[in-house]
Amino acid sequence: MNIKLKITAVFFLISTFFVITAQNTIQDADFDESMFGEDSEFESFGDESDFEPENSGFSSALSSISFNGNALLESRAYLDQKDTDTKDSPTSIKPDFNLTANYSGTSTELEVKLNFSKDSIETYKEDVINELTARAYLGNWILEGGKMKVVWGKGLKLHVVDNFNATDYTNFLIPEYIDRRLAEPMLRAIYNSPNGWRMEAIYTPTMTGERYAKKGVWVPGQVASLSKAVKEKAANTIGAPDNTQNPYYTAKLMAASSLNEDSLYPDTNKLKYGQAGIRFTGTIGSFDWGLSYYYGRNKKVSVYVPKTLAYVQDYITNGGSSSKSTGIEYDRLQVFGLEGAKAFGPLNTRFELAYNLTGDTAGDDPEIRNNSISWVPGFDIPLPIHNMTLNVQEIGTYILKNGKIKDNAGKIQSGKNFDVDADSDDCYTNNKIAIAISDTFLHEKLLLDCTILYGFERKDLAVMPKVTYTIKTDLELYGQGLYIRSNDENGEFHSWKNNSFAQIGIKYTF
Repeated sequence: MNIKLKITAVFFLISTFFVITAQNTIQDADFDESMFGEDSEFESFGDESDFEPENSGFSSALSSISFNGNALLESRAYLDQKDTDTKDSPTSIKPDFNLTANYSGTSTELEVKLNFSKDSIETYKEDVINELTARAYLGNWILEGGKMKVVWGKGLKLHVVDNFNATDYTNFLIPEYIDRRLAEPMLRAIYNSPNGWRMEAIYTPTMTGERYAKKGVWVPGQVASLSKAVKEKAANTIGAPDNTQNPYYTAKLMAASSLNEDSLYPDTNKLKYGQAGIRFTGTIGSFDWGLSYYYGRNKKVSVYVPKTLAYVQDYITNGGSSSKSTGIEYDRLQVFGLEGAKAFGPLNTRFELAYNLTGDTAGDDPEIRNNSISWVPGFDIPLPIHNMTLNVQEIGTYILKNGKIKDNAGKIQSGKNFDVDADSDDCYTNNKIAIAISDTFLHEKLLLDCTILYGFERKDLAVMPKVTYTIKTDLELYGQGLYIRSNDENGEFHSWKNNSFAQIGIKYTF
């Protein structure tokens, strides 16, 4: 059994213990009241209406279970990857089925979300159980446990203080924010104060790093470059098969075959990759505020190429490596977060601010990311044009002590800078604006919306329009597209510059 599935099972058992304990406490209290109250059931023993079928408890339990979900089918064509005309565009067809089961007791809940898709069945089997949460309501306290997704922050689909769940980028930014997040086994305790403020504490014993495509059109450029460098280093270390000066060719070849790229990444199913955090939220007047602290790991992996290539050479040459470090690691991270939201008439404003503290406070360690500051300000407002609404947010990051990053250039391999934060243009800010505009027609049966992402430093551009028509309450038809433009090699979207596509889909909700 997969280690992460085992951990999920343990957390589920712990959560169930909370649920059963809370439920038994309530049941015991009810039993005592019925035994010693004035209207004892023994007084009406002869009344046949007091008898119920033996399976009434089971029937009652079944009546407390609800199901809902959706099924969809999408067909996508990548228009920029054609050879001659649109008829040669690569296409894909994606069926997807989601089912949610919810059981509600007197003071407990159990919710299971299942996902059945090609990716979850063939590649990421742990995603079949998308989420599994047991919850107990104990006065002002709420206890939760299982495989969960939790969102921190006041931003709308953009966050800098939401750190517990990693992001799945295998389908770019097309799915909704919560659907791109990867659930973690976790425990959460929530306290709702009578004074109006709220506290929540979270612990996860392990973590998952950001997920990227390993093949196909959505492989990031950094991943492809690392894969190419590792393969070239392995080939050069093995040598030519007809080289008589290399008597250990077969041994090296076998060592290389046992070294795959996944094995270079750290195993995060260990307690040292655990995460913890605490968050306080409340309202002062009409201002919603939040303070948070996160202790865990950066979900974006740091790759120090010289150490990685040295590990590969040592491993192939000696049939293994004495070094415990592959040069690939998820940096230790602490995040101090501040968030807020306030309405000014129809204008809703929000912001998030985070200080990201790593192990490289001096900024001179090329293997660890520097400290940084991140922010998300934004607003949304209904426009005085038909039913239009507008949402604007800006998300940015500034890397501190970036002068030390520049100093690392020239230290290794003919002036090339391998610092994990290095940028060939010495640009250490990253600002993007996200604009979302929508409108409805035909008595809200037709929804038009478009999201635009623009990166100021690299001039990256992504435009994502969508048209949704509700045929019936539970059946909708939609058309969706993505246009990407990126001419800067350092741009975040550059490796996907030819991935513009159009797709149609149909979705049934029950």
